[in-house]
Amino acid sequence: MTTIAQANYSLLIEKLDQFIRKYYLNQLIKGSLYFFGLVLFLFIAFNVLEYYFYFGTGVRKLMFYSFIGTALGSMLYWIMIPAMHFLNLGKVISHAQAATIIGTHFHSVEDKLLNILQLHDQASSSQNSLVLASIEQKSESIKLVPFKNAIDLTKNKKYLRFALPPMLLLLVILFAAPSLIPESSNRLFNNNTIFERKAPFDFIIENEDLIVPQSEDFELRVKLEGDALPAEVFVQIADYQYRLTKENATEYSYIFKNVQRNTPFQLYGSGYNSTQYELNVLAKPAIAGFQTILKYPAYTGRKNETLFNTGDISVPVGTKVSWIFDASFTDQLEMSFEKSLKVDSTVRSGSQQFSFTKTVVTDDRYSIYLSNAQLSRADSFSYSIHTIPDLYPSIQADQMIDSADNDKIVYFVGEASDDYGIRTVTFHYTIQKAGGKKSETKSKLIQGVAGKQTDFSFIWDMNELNIEPGDNITYYFEVADNDAVFGSKKTKTQLFQVTKPTLKEFEEKLDQNSKDIKETLMKSMAETKKLKEDFQKLREKVLQQKELDWQRKKELEKLLDRQKEIEKQIQEAKDKFQENKKNQEELQQMDESMKEKQEKLEELFEKVVDKETQELMDKIKELMQELGKEDAMQMMENMQNESKESEMEMDRLLELYKTLEMEAEMKKQAEALEKLAEKQEELAKETGEKKTDSEELSKKQEEINKEFKDIQKKMDEMEKKNKELERPKNIDDAQNEMEGIKPDLNEAKDQLEKNQPEKAGKPQKKAAQKMKDAAKKMSQSQQSGEMDQMQEDIKALRQLLENIVGLSLEQEQLINQFASVNSNTPAYTRLVQDQDRIKNNFRLVEDSLQAISKRVFQLESFITEKVNEINKNITHSIDKLEERKKTEAADNQQRSMKNLNDLALMLSETMEQMQQAMSQMMPGTQMCTNPGQSSGKEGQVPMDKITEGQQKLTEEMKK
Repeated sequence: MTTIAQANYSLLIEKLDQFIRKYYLNQLIKGSLYFFGLVLFLFIAFNVLEYYFYFGTGVRKLMFYSFIGTALGSMLYWIMIPAMHFLNLGKVISHAQAATIIGTHFHSVEDKLLNILQLHDQASSSQNSLVLASIEQKSESIKLVPFKNAIDLTKNKKYLRFALPPMLLLLVILFAAPSLIPESSNRLFNNNTIFERKAPFDFIIENEDLIVPQSEDFELRVKLEGDALPAEVFVQIADYQYRLTKENATEYSYIFKNVQRNTPFQLYGSGYNSTQYELNVLAKPAIAGFQTILKYPAYTGRKNETLFNTGDISVPVGTKVSWIFDASFTDQLEMSFEKSLKVDSTVRSGSQQFSFTKTVVTDDRYSIYLSNAQLSRADSFSYSIHTIPDLYPSIQADQMIDSADNDKIVYFVGEASDDYGIRTVTFHYTIQKAGGKKSETKSKLIQGVAGKQTDFSFIWDMNELNIEPGDNITYYFEVADNDAVFGSKKTKTQLFQVTKPTLKEFEEKLDQNSKDIKETLMKSMAETKKLKEDFQKLREKVLQQKELDWQRKKELEKLLDRQKEIEKQIQEAKDKFQENKKNQEELQQMDESMKEKQEKLEELFEKVVDKETQELMDKIKELMQELGKEDAMQMMENMQNESKESEMEMDRLLELYKTLEMEAEMKKQAEALEKLAEKQEELAKETGEKKTDSEELSKKQEEINKEFKDIQKKMDEMEKKNKELERPKNIDDAQNEMEGIKPDLNEAKDQLEKNQPEKAGKPQKKAAQKMKDAAKKMSQSQQSGEMDQMQEDIKALRQLLENIVGLSLEQEQLINQFASVNSNTPAYTRLVQDQDRIKNNFRLVEDSLQAISKRVFQLESFITEKVNEINKNITHSIDKLEERKKTEAADNQQRSMKNLNDLALMLSETMEQMQQAMSQMMPGTQMCTNPGQSSGKEGQVPMDKITEGQQKLTEEMKK
């Protein structure tokens, strides 16, 4: 074949292939329109049918799969196969078939195109030139014919009538009834699910999950939405229906009680049912039982114990608590303690057994949480732990101070207790010195304490502490318990405290007490004197009455009350005197003479504060309503005598107290001056050594000058007290010596202030020597004055003794004379006058005795009592003699004589004591050892001489 022929033929074949592709493209377009039309039609038809008829699952399944099958078949036939042929895949039409199809469209080339194809086949086998020429001629003739135009793709528009109507219908349905297609498609797709015909309202379950732990309640919450809502809603569980609780117009609720298993249910209302639901149950962990094992601290003494199913416990602090739980459906058990603010996991010891151990030391609350794979902390329990604290031990102690030993022996009794046991009881004390330095606290273990409760006693001798004025002692007891958890707890008693006054405080207290004692005695004396007068006035009133009326009884009662008040005041004065006595022992060393005088004053206080008289007054007050006139007269006479005696005793007590105070003050100031002289000597030595600067020396000198001024001030006060004495002492020499010391002290101070210590030494030494001389003279003057007074007192006592002995002898003679004389004779009257003269003479002796008793400490305290007894008996004897009652008068005379003899004996013993004291003060000098004897003979002292001598003696003693 020629080249031209070959080119024409190739062009012809290419144009045939283009025709074939367009041919299949035309089939693909037409098939697609058929496919979409058919599928949309079936889709709409099946959805509409399902929407209105709610077919069962079988019909819906048939419709669904029919639709799928038809869609797949038509797609294969109308789309997939033409598409494959278009891509020249598979078996396509031949060129001859294509030529036939083209020939039906172009009649002029119908036979030519087919002949060319046939001739080409022949030419390939025979190579005939004629055939090839024919092919070339015919090919050239149809070369320009457009084969593709044989197929008109636009003619496929007519097939749109199959696709467009279903598509338009679908759009209309989607706009007109938007829910039709989705709902129907959903039911057709879920063809295994049963769908009920849609109600005019919807059941909406508001619970997120239909899950409930086993044995718990579940509240189902349902909401209705729609145009027409039912009046009531029910839930069907198994074969039973239950009405839901209507919360409001659209909301309902229902509680599934104690759910144990999965529960299917369905809702319905107004004939419409909901879909089938199911409430799923989760197996809930639970505790089947548990043990609580309590191991108590050993020191409590309690036995360990095990509790069953008891969560709330009350245990001692430090108890070890172990919990063992038996659980079911439990994978994890946790315990949370409120105080620790954390969650602890228990130890799993078995498939369903858990344990936990904790030592409890405080009140707490704990919670138990149960969990499994489905439920985290599905259940919980809360219990409380109450701890019984190991209480602090208790202790109390009382102290009793032995006042008889200067308040330095302290007795303690106490008791201590603890809930579990006492370990120790100790006594602690601390001494703080006057300068502020504090000693370490010292302790003493109290022996013999044990158990839960114990009594203890302790004696503390503070004499061992060497306490000085101004020191402060604090002390207390402390108990420790046997707490083994936190260690021994300790409790203290109240803090006891003893502060020893400073020297200044001691002196101030002494001065104040002395002032109070003197004022009290003076006030009591005045009140006693007034009381004696009031007794006399009342006695005169009662004497004028026949009977003792109520008003007089009340007056008498008031007088007795006044008497008691006086005694109360004297008791207070006595207490202050005893306090001063102790304080003086602290301040200075008391010599035996001073101690003896203090003891005598104590006896006098005891005599004035007569307990028997107080008891008598109390008894009289009790019997006041039954008291008659005669008894009242006698009682008032006795009280009047008692008042007189008390007045005399207080007068003596006051004067002796002033004397003792003066003597003690003189001794004290002499000692103070002696110490100050030593201090001045030391400062003078320090000044001479020139090791201390003048400023420091000046301060020390200033301190000495100040102390000297204090002594001077005390001397001035002593001078005032001296003037208060009935017989003041001579202290003028000491005062003059003190005045001579001041210039030297002032000069020493001035020189030190001028920074001239070398000139200050001389006046310092002179001042020190003068202080010593003044102190020595003061002591000598006091001793000399005491001796002079003692000699004078002994002389007076000797005269008194002679006169009292003379009165006793005269009384004895008079008794014998009365025994032999007749009461109706003139001699009897003369003897009565003699008895009256003895009474008058004794009054002079009484005045002298009272005067000397206020100067002589050695006289016994009963001297006033004896004097009053003598006066009373002599007076009664005279009264009875005048009534011619010789026998009764003789008894009073005997009593007066006996008291005179007792008084004489006491004076004799006192003189002997004073003579011995003088012999000790003046070694080598001996006094008369028989002072009771006189130059005259016994019983022959004329009465007029006794009277004259006694009057002179009394006047001298009062000077």
